[in-house]
Amino acid sequence: MKRSTPLIETLPLAVEPSERETLPSFFSRMAAINGTDATGFALDLGVSLKRILNQEQEAIDIFATRSGLAPDQLSTMLSWTGERIGGVRMKFRGEVFVSRAVRNPVIRGCPNCLREAAEKQASPLRHMAMAGDWLCRGVDVCLRHRHPLMPLWESSRPVNRDDAGARLAEILPDLQAGKFDCDLIEPSAYDIWLDRRLSQGEDKTWLATQPLFAAMTFCALLGKELLRAQELETDDPAAKAKGFDAVSRGPEAITCALDRILQAGDGGYFGSKQALPMLLEALGRLYRSDDSFDGFRDIVRRHLLRIWPVEAGDEVLGQTVPERRLHSLASASRETGVGKSVLNGFLTEAGAFPPDDTRADARKTFDAKKYKPLLEEIPTLVGPIAMRKAMGATLVELKSLEADGVLAPRTKVATIKSPWRVSDGLHLLEDLERKAILLEAGTPGWETIQHVHKRVGLSVGQVIAAIRVGRLRVGKRAETFGYHGLVVNVAEVDQSELLRPREQKMAAMEGEVNATAFARSIGVREKGAFQALIEGGHTSAMEVLHPVTKRSQWRMSGADIAAFHDKFTTPTVIVKETGLHRNTILAAFAAHGIEAFRLNGVAIGPIYLLKEVAPVLNTLMS
Repeated sequence: MKRSTPLIETLPLAVEPSERETLPSFFSRMAAINGTDATGFALDLGVSLKRILNQEQEAIDIFATRSGLAPDQLSTMLSWTGERIGGVRMKFRGEVFVSRAVRNPVIRGCPNCLREAAEKQASPLRHMAMAGDWLCRGVDVCLRHRHPLMPLWESSRPVNRDDAGARLAEILPDLQAGKFDCDLIEPSAYDIWLDRRLSQGEDKTWLATQPLFAAMTFCALLGKELLRAQELETDDPAAKAKGFDAVSRGPEAITCALDRILQAGDGGYFGSKQALPMLLEALGRLYRSDDSFDGFRDIVRRHLLRIWPVEAGDEVLGQTVPERRLHSLASASRETGVGKSVLNGFLTEAGAFPPDDTRADARKTFDAKKYKPLLEEIPTLVGPIAMRKAMGATLVELKSLEADGVLAPRTKVATIKSPWRVSDGLHLLEDLERKAILLEAGTPGWETIQHVHKRVGLSVGQVIAAIRVGRLRVGKRAETFGYHGLVVNVAEVDQSELLRPREQKMAAMEGEVNATAFARSIGVREKGAFQALIEGGHTSAMEVLHPVTKRSQWRMSGADIAAFHDKFTTPTVIVKETGLHRNTILAAFAAHGIEAFRLNGVAIGPIYLLKEVAPVLNTLMS
């Protein structure tokens, strides 16, 4: 005959679970109602207290049946207790938490809740329930009573810790005497948000897109960093409230908060990991393998890569940086071996820094990719001695070539002692030698280009221009190296139209303007700037011999001036034409990335291409 399984009946003495009550709490109350303690009650059921606390399925099923728990009641109770899901993870209220966030040797609670439950009861332990939200380390206050959660007892042994009835019996006199009471506090927006998400699964903030444990942890971490940056106390409730104010509004607000923490007093950014010690420790090490933090990790990483001069190959929050995005003056100096003051001069001139930039070297950052060619070039530049030797020129010859714009130093910063590209000198030499006639040693009737300048007053630039267009022949003395060995025929120079009176090249000086005076009238006062523009062929003018002083000068006709205004403009001209303030104009240019016109890579003054600035001016005037 087949034996039937005995029917497990509901105990005659049972009670309904309280709202949010945990399994250990309810088990202890059932034991008290049935006149025993938790350990004895478990044995009466044919299980052990340890099996109940470990949530073994068979033990839980027996208890649920004997206590009359409906499936949804049991499910809710276990969700407020926390269920292990492997490793150091627990499922708590439908969300994945690390175990220590809901399991702790220190058990907390609201003394007012417990005292109210025990009040006027003959058997208080039958009515005192431990709420599951008290287990969550992110919860700090009872919203109902506005009382902070207080440590009630502590035990490292789970069986002792979770025997709620025994522990409550021990502290009941102190609870009733008010020894756990403290000042009430006003719940913060963070406290209300967390309670709603735990109790109702409701979240109307951006944090609804993020796992709960990561969200509440990141709020606390960011809040602590914000308070630390303000030199304020970083207690948990204040930190969580502070962090939630930013984090709940999403990535942009988080980035703004990070900016407030990382901004240095000189206007730069603190670039050390010590600027965000707690946040980087948590995201980079403590929760490195926890993908629930990936959303926050990505926001922080993206911002740090925008503002920190991170080297290629370095790791930022678990990801290796493939290429450098930013350099600081300090990091660029280390990589290039060039002194910081020299680099600062080059980079300021190139527009990487404003002239009045007072940031510390480590916080003076710039676009590494944009200025990579300049950084690679700077170590190759040489001083005037090396430049002269490379191209075979005297110091006077090099100065004349520079003065006439035939050769331009890479920088005009006076303190930089190595401004020359050797390649520029060699290219000039190659260009002229390609046209040169090889002369035997001592061949008479030829003179150096510099000597022509000294003898007849023609500029070096004029002589070289005439050579390039074939108006003068150039010779190369075999016995002399380089530029100093290049010569022109004396007779050809003397017969050249270059020496005809300048008066023949113009109808009259009347009605024409000195180019230097015109430059001053449009706000270009840098010495040689406008002349370089003319000699570079970017605006028209005529070089004439002044009838009185007999000195060569550039003059502009009305057509020349009109041609200049058709192509260029300056802030002084724009102010006159529009009435706008100069600072407004320059700020608009900077905002749109418009830079002054550059000649051979070097800015020559406040001269702008009209086609580049016209759209901006139209916007300002609309």
